[in-house]
Amino acid sequence: MRFFRPLRKVLAADNKPLKYLRYALGEILLVVIGILIALQINNWNEENKEKQVEKQRYQNILNDLQNDEQTINQMLTNLTKKQDLHYYLYQLSQNNGIQDSTFNIRRVNAAPELNLISGKNQLTELEFIKDLHIRREVNVYIKYENAAISDAVRLESIIKNEVRDYFGNISATKIENYFTPERYDNSDIGNTLDMDVISKHFKDSDFKGLLIALRMSTSNALITLGALKEKNKNLQTILSDKL
Repeated sequence: MRFFRPLRKVLAADNKPLKYLRYALGEILLVVIGILIALQINNWNEENKEKQVEKQRYQNILNDLQNDEQTINQMLTNLTKKQDLHYYLYQLSQNNGIQDSTFNIRRVNAAPELNLISGKNQLTELEFIKDLHIRREVNVYIKYENAAISDAVRLESIIKNEVRDYFGNISATKIENYFTPERYDNSDIGNTLDMDVISKHFKDSDFKGLLIALRMSTSNALITLGALKEKNKNLQTILSDKL
């Protein structure tokens, strides 16, 4: 013990323990600060990655919406032409019109298909969208899309299962027009329905019922598709503002 007394006196005199304590505390503080800075940088990097992933998700949705917009516009054009044809047939059946060569009667047999991709692609991604407003808008859009597809499928079913069968049953199909000289090309196929045969059935209840079904189903499809088009534009605007 006597040996350590002089050393303790020297240390006490120079206040070295306090210096060592200050040095140790300083080292610990630097290490803690370094760790905190590293954690913060890592958090910034993770947040930046998440933001980039979120932006890419928005961009993917926007790309799908832009593709669907073209499909919607084309479908609206096709359905409008079909509805004009339905009214043309109605006017003929009421003796209020004359045959117009600009109307291709075979279009009444054409079943338009609505192939949209936004809902199919984004439904599985919906839960990963962090922005609640965008998630809600995408969810609403998908509902509008499903409604438009449902009405389009209903019209397609009527044409395939009722219209085509009806014209086949009354022998209004011109089979010879299907077999043109260009056997490997459909571009030369003309009017495949015989208006002279069809006109004989204008007063039949089956024809009237079919025309009503076509008119109503086409109108429903036009209405839901028009609403979807507006939702498409609105959602594109919302997403573009986020990019």
